[in-house]
Amino acid sequence: MGLTVLGAHLTFAGFDFLLVMISWIQHHLIRHGRWIFLTLLTVIIVAFVFTIGNSPGCTVDKSGYEENLFYGFDLNSSLEAEALSQKVSLSAMLNNQQFRSNEQFQGQLTSRIAMLHLADEIGVPTPAQETLAEYIKTKNAFSGPDGSFSPDAYTRFVDQMESNPGTPQGLVINVLEEDFRIEQVVQALSGPGYLLPSETSAQAQRNRTKLSLAVAELPYNEFEPELTEDPAALTAYYETNKQRYEIPERIKASYVLFASDNYSEQSAEATEAELREHFVANRASFVAAYEAANPIPQAVEGEEAPEPEPVTFEKVQDAVATSLADEKAVRAANEAAQAFAYQLYRDEIANDSERFNQLLKDSSLSLTEIEPFTAADAETLPPSPEMLQSAFGLSENRYFSDAYEVGRGYAVLIYTGRIAPEIPAYEAVAEEVAADFAADEKRRLFSEKGETIKAELEAAVGADTAFVEAAEALNLTTRTFEDFEVRNAPVELNRSALQQAQSMSAGDVSPMLTLGGIGTLVYVESKETPEIAEDDPDLAQSRGMLERWASFTTRTDLTNELVFRGLSEKPDEELE
Repeated sequence: MGLTVLGAHLTFAGFDFLLVMISWIQHHLIRHGRWIFLTLLTVIIVAFVFTIGNSPGCTVDKSGYEENLFYGFDLNSSLEAEALSQKVSLSAMLNNQQFRSNEQFQGQLTSRIAMLHLADEIGVPTPAQETLAEYIKTKNAFSGPDGSFSPDAYTRFVDQMESNPGTPQGLVINVLEEDFRIEQVVQALSGPGYLLPSETSAQAQRNRTKLSLAVAELPYNEFEPELTEDPAALTAYYETNKQRYEIPERIKASYVLFASDNYSEQSAEATEAELREHFVANRASFVAAYEAANPIPQAVEGEEAPEPEPVTFEKVQDAVATSLADEKAVRAANEAAQAFAYQLYRDEIANDSERFNQLLKDSSLSLTEIEPFTAADAETLPPSPEMLQSAFGLSENRYFSDAYEVGRGYAVLIYTGRIAPEIPAYEAVAEEVAADFAADEKRRLFSEKGETIKAELEAAVGADTAFVEAAEALNLTTRTFEDFEVRNAPVELNRSALQQAQSMSAGDVSPMLTLGGIGTLVYVESKETPEIAEDDPDLAQSRGMLERWASFTTRTDLTNELVFRGLSEKPDEELE
């Protein structure tokens, strides 16, 4: 019914359309379920590192749980973290933003909490429906091909959400309302962007300064200094850098495997109705497998190609039976593993106790030992990274995991202890120490080489030798960039080299910069700084750019301060 009503309202446009759609969303989100962004947002939701332990369940030890409040938000709550992650990810989607790192995502998490807290403190209200309707028009996610608001794009977005029972009720409207309030706070924090008139003039001067440069380059990978292996130096290096070789905390564990092959006999029998249902549900895969094994004969020249015969249930019945039996066996293994873990929990069976060992014996099960592993190891090691990662939420009190899929079966991890972080003896990491020492020595010698080259080039230029000639005599690669304004600098010129040149005078040679794996020395052949008149049109452009930058800096500093205070032990008291 909801979609029928939606279709009827799609004929409207503009302001009335938005009001109707907002009411429709609020009404239907309350009535229907939740699934779109658990699917769509999984692509960009990264791990939330503030949580500790695993998701709640009978296999997680919560005995030492403590709240870690940040402006009323519990940073140690996985449920609250998941809800916040969905909001941050949806907000980014609505604005066509991307997170390029885990740190950037986590920064948005804490900033959102802090900004909403500040919005509450200063009384920024939730937008009225009319205001929210206009705000929706500004969202990039609802833009059409021409870049303006598109009711069709808006409707498609809402329809996708409506079809997903995994979305929390009212999530989109809630995020839009919160984003509106956050933007009001951000605008207030940003301010007008104060700056002095002299700053504007100086920026315009920098933009229009004319330069002629030459650069000399020495690739780092082509620098091969002679390194001597001194045992005493290696030992001293190890002693100085011991912490680099520390082995992090490791988990000791085993696992109980419930292989699906052990349940194949009880899963072999199936009625024809079950087989046909399985065939219909997986028709595409069965058809593809049959056609790959029975290719259509090539057409004889002058004759029409034979028509492919339809792949019926009867043609693939044996494959369907095998597939269904395998599926049932895997399901039975999963059920057995879950029942095992639940029995350990229900009967409070202690690890490695007589009852525990008798349960293994009665079930014809055995423990498979796992080599001690770190958190980093758990992300990639077999039999299941997810199962190994769950071990870090276990303890002696809750020593068994949930059931995890392992190949063609399921397994339950049994926690047996932890190995504290330790620093291995020198002999155990001697090869790694030698490699690190060689790498550090090469970097040190490369830096010294740069100082030597700079001194030689300065001496040559001082003796009226052209910079390029002197650099090439030292087997350096050179490039020149003649007579350009800074604002129109050649794209081939590295921006760090350009920035270095702006702080130099004509005739100067810079220290060696390491840019993209290349040692680069900059030589300023000429430099002309213009006078800027008060009515110069470039002043307005420079002023606008500097004002935006000053505004952004102010906003960022205030936000960071707010986050810092929130992470203290008593944030509310400190803010008063």
